[in-house]
Amino acid sequence: MNPVVRGILVVALIYVAGNMLATCIKLQLQIQEKKAELNEVQQKISSQTVINEELNNILNAEIDSAYVESVARDLGYGTVGELVYENITDE
Repeated sequence: MNPVVRGILVVALIYVAGNMLATCIKLQLQIQEKKAELNEVQQKISSQTVINEELNNILNAEIDSAYVESVARDLGYGTVGELVYENITDE
């Protein structure tokens, strides 16, 4: 084989190998960045899951209807069909 052709092939091989190595390093850095992003998102999901569970527990909690009725009466509300009168005299 001609020494010039052989030299060109060696240079081309070194260039291709260098590009492959640079690409591998770049991809590894991207993988590390994506793993860090994934960890952040998983932590946010965990936090939101805890919040959602707490809210579901509040929504599913037993409601003491007597307490709700007493609070409503204190605020001036009545039950369905009940007439509520307001005293407008000075007394």
